[in-house]
Amino acid sequence: MADVAPKILKQVEFYFSDSNLPFDKFLWTLKEKNSEGWVPLATIAGFKKMKMLTEDLPTVVAAIRDQPSELVELDESGENIRRKTPVVKQNMVERSIYAKGFPLLDENVENPKEVLLQLQDKIDELFSQHGKVLSVRLRKTDEKSPKFKGSAFIEFSTPEEAKDIVSKGLQFEGKDLLLKTKKQYLDEKSELYKDAPRTYKKRKFNAFFDNGKSQQQGDKKKPNNKKKDQPKFNNRLMTFEGAKDLDADAIKEIVGKDDVASVTFSGEGAGYIELNEGKLSREKTFALRDKSKEEVKNINFRYADGETSQAYANLGKSDPKIGEKRKAEDEEQ
Repeated sequence: MADVAPKILKQVEFYFSDSNLPFDKFLWTLKEKNSEGWVPLATIAGFKKMKMLTEDLPTVVAAIRDQPSELVELDESGENIRRKTPVVKQNMVERSIYAKGFPLLDENVENPKEVLLQLQDKIDELFSQHGKVLSVRLRKTDEKSPKFKGSAFIEFSTPEEAKDIVSKGLQFEGKDLLLKTKKQYLDEKSELYKDAPRTYKKRKFNAFFDNGKSQQQGDKKKPNNKKKDQPKFNNRLMTFEGAKDLDADAIKEIVGKDDVASVTFSGEGAGYIELNEGKLSREKTFALRDKSKEEVKNINFRYADGETSQAYANLGKSDPKIGEKRKAEDEEQ
């Protein structure tokens, strides 16, 4: 516990940091749903990087409770966590560097995501010897199945640290690294492609931009008196309660992982299950009720009615689903 506790707290603080939280749509949306900013700790503990540290929730609770943190706090029950202070917009470009020369992944490697997360830790360890590292973001291609480019952006606590580290000759596993400030890298790319045809990429989530845009444009938009389309009854939707100590994968196993499209937690041990096309929630619910309490781990399953379908549809407009890929996991520290 003693060895892993600092790593747990560091990872949790990264999730709620200025470097990550405003750009993590999944986590930001969960925070905004609660008037006091609380997020279920079980959700955080279920993130891929956290599960590499420990899959024991009490260990996560103890690591956060037993170490001082100026950034995050738990509620009395230990079931929810929140950031203590408001998010502050930072100039991350000025305090970040570009580093190239890291080993590419073998195409036949097993568990490539896990290998990349381990590489991320090694990069963090290297640069932490020379400054306070806030985040390490591995750079990947824009392909449907992204590939690691062999380079990364590393964010430090100050611009001065970033500039100082760039001036050093550093190696990774015996090979020299190419180091530049992130601003220098971006300026060079801008000059290189200034005459190239513009390509438009979908803008990544940014809480500062999105909130500001909606506020600035709110007065300019004319009122829309058209009634919004009501979502149709979702006959593939189920709800569950009583799964306090189970994660999404465990729930899928109980329901039938081949039948489940996604699992979305709405609170401690409760949430929604959306089945795959062609699977009906009513039939699945009755099938689960025919099983023993031991087989379903005492979970209470129900098929959704119209009101529940409405609530889930509203949730789905902004909430990524647990069980689907969490976009920010590719950029976890």
